[in-house]
Amino acid sequence: MSSSVKRPRSESPVTATAPAAKKADSTPRRRMLSSAAVVKASPSLYRSFFHKDPVDWTHDARLAIELEYPAKDCREAFVLVCPSQESQEYSPVNELRDTFDLIYSEFLTAEQKKALGDTQHGIMRKLIKHRNRRELEEYVDAIEQWNNHLRTWKELLPDTKSALPLSTGRRHPSYALASHILDQIYSRTAAWHVDKLNQYKAFSNYVYGEINASFINKEIIQRTGLRSKSVFVDLGSGIGNVVLQVAAQTGCEAFGIEAIETRVKLAKRMLKEYGLRMKAWGLPTGKVHFRQGDFLDGSQKDLVAMMRRADVVVVNNYAFDSATNHGLLQLFLDLKEGAQIVSLKSFVNKNHTINARTFHLPESILQVQELPYYSDAVSWSNQDGVFYLSTVNRTRLARYT
Repeated sequence: MSSSVKRPRSESPVTATAPAAKKADSTPRRRMLSSAAVVKASPSLYRSFFHKDPVDWTHDARLAIELEYPAKDCREAFVLVCPSQESQEYSPVNELRDTFDLIYSEFLTAEQKKALGDTQHGIMRKLIKHRNRRELEEYVDAIEQWNNHLRTWKELLPDTKSALPLSTGRRHPSYALASHILDQIYSRTAAWHVDKLNQYKAFSNYVYGEINASFINKEIIQRTGLRSKSVFVDLGSGIGNVVLQVAAQTGCEAFGIEAIETRVKLAKRMLKEYGLRMKAWGLPTGKVHFRQGDFLDGSQKDLVAMMRRADVVVVNNYAFDSATNHGLLQLFLDLKEGAQIVSLKSFVNKNHTINARTFHLPESILQVQELPYYSDAVSWSNQDGVFYLSTVNRTRLARYT
């Protein structure tokens, strides 16, 4: 599951922070993967948003636009197309609409918003009206007016500022903004490889399933109190969705370990895009590490070191067998007092009591809460369910030692 599942060989961890700016005489810096590149790689999957008939849009230069981002010298190429079939998830024109809204609501000052107008008048009204009416030339003109304002405001920034700051005064993005950025990353790196994620043995520890963004935000980030100085570990990190969302929203140090090579490769692709795209938005990345390996392999020295520092550990053990869950209990012995574990199955039997005969068992250090989650929390079910929050509490054992 993802936090997914766990085994073979290990290799050096990959760490990402926002890429440093290149010197003037160095080679050109890498840019984030553009929406236009995604579309042009599979043109048959898209049609022009501004034409009712399925005409060949690939030679219509009017559909190609660029969008300015909050960071200086950062823009992205888009093509004004939509999916040719409703079953497709990625829609460039919808992403463009949401990007306008998020930059407007989260980065612009009251004075800057006034210059752009709102849903009733001005440039913001034009972006809505001309899109809805399928008026291509007018829509492109409204985008260019938007870009001109963004460029002007970025040029006015002092040299010490590399991007428009969040207007909220916070350093890290809201859940809505972080989710949007992570959706951008996913659509450009992992979305076209979903079939590879389902290549596993049925009913094994390697079944793939994802914890969804709403659960990560409410039950992992908010409930555990993760912040920028925290250390977070995901045991069975899959393609890295949980790790990246936690790092994006909090700026904490986040570590993920995953056994399946295909998943780790996709996590690394997402990690590279994450650093570049967070820079375009002018946001800090936190320290992010991914490793391929078995989290029950005692030779994973960097994992042991991270576990000893961890404030919050997530493990999606919904499909794990009893031997794997027992092995995890041994790993939890390295956790510090007060560390919290979020899991989909409890590591402590409901009938477990602490006494002179059981205090030495690894599960005795855990104080467990059973908590509800609601529909859309996990990828494998749209039903309500429960999860478990375990806190390391050794003080209860003192009377027996």
